[in-house]
Amino acid sequence: MKETESSTPAAWKGGTLSYGSGLTLDTAKKMLEAGENEAKKQGVPMSIAIGDAGGNLVAFSRMDNAALFSIQIAMDKAFTTVFGKMPTGSFASQYCAGGLIPLFFHERWITFPGGFPLIKNGVIMGGIGVSGGIIEDVYVVKAALKAGGFSLKEVDVAIAATRGIRRRK
Repeated sequence: MKETESSTPAAWKGGTLSYGSGLTLDTAKKMLEAGENEAKKQGVPMSIAIGDAGGNLVAFSRMDNAALFSIQIAMDKAFTTVFGKMPTGSFASQYCAGGLIPLFFHERWITFPGGFPLIKNGVIMGGIGVSGGIIEDVYVVKAALKAGGFSLKEVDVAIAATRGIRRRK
């Protein structure tokens, strides 16, 4: 990388995405229900974590027979997306290129898809993390975001990037 090039994520530049409050337990419960319904449709039991703008857990669900590893991963995805101001999957290429190594002093940082910020009117109100599937995680997130009235922009971009990748059924 040239010295003049910047690998700083766009979400970090300019300070255009701020943190705010307003996520309620009622909204989080609606999101969990919608996410669980989509996970059933996908045929993959999931763990779903929803955190506030401080990365603190607001609501959590582990569906029957969801893999045990999915519990911590879902919570860590919700945490990472709030602290990183962008979807967890967005960190993968930068991490693999060595650009984000200094950030990984924190054991909760996750770099694979399934974590998305809860954005409304340009404000991060929290984060969601879904774990248990591979591509299916992103579809579960979309259903939950829609139920909560949050922006679908970033999840739609992630789904478009998965076109042609076969899902389990």
